[in-house]
Amino acid sequence: LPEDKQTLVTGESEVQEKIELPKDFTLLNFASESDPDVKAAWRYIYSRGLTDKDIWYFKLGVSNEAKWKRRVIMPSFDCNGVLNYFVARAIDKEKKPKYDNPHIDHRSVVFNEISIDWTRPLVLVEGPFDMTKCPENTTALLGSDFSEQHELFNRILLHNTPIYLAMDGDMWDTKMPKIYKKLTEYNLEVKVVDVRPWGDPGNMSKLEFGDAMKEALS
Repeated sequence: LPEDKQTLVTGESEVQEKIELPKDFTLLNFASESDPDVKAAWRYIYSRGLTDKDIWYFKLGVSNEAKWKRRVIMPSFDCNGVLNYFVARAIDKEKKPKYDNPHIDHRSVVFNEISIDWTRPLVLVEGPFDMTKCPENTTALLGSDFSEQHELFNRILLHNTPIYLAMDGDMWDTKMPKIYKKLTEYNLEVKVVDVRPWGDPGNMSKLEFGDAMKEALS
């Protein structure tokens, strides 16, 4: 395959998709203020408690392409600043699916790698938009499973990075214990942040998440 393509095998079929942002992708800060969809995106962002600083930090943007319209797009870049993934979150409750993204094997992706400091404690959350309420040294699993099959897992092992697990509340008694066990099998320092009262980190304020981190359990 060409270098700019990756493959996800689903059953007997292969789905290939080039990793590139929509051609008209525009950072929200530079999008037309007269566009009603842009105004709606701003309202959604502010309703989630995000600030202008967050919008710059996560490089949030929008597109008018049919597939991505009325979604807030969060891109991800690898350690060399090359786009390696993005997630588009619907701003309307009735829009399905709620999240959309390129069709690649997410296990090969280290989301927001460009901003990760492997020598400092790293917060792990389930989805990218959960990251907006967490410290800057945070990345997303892009799913509910985590093992040696994930590039992120192996980077953590390589650097012996301390971990804060902040999984969604509905994973507390199911997937989260398995992830905790898998990480501690390699003698990693792992603490668990209890977000159950809020459901997931994305529903918290940054202050609330910071307080929950202080109470994290080993």
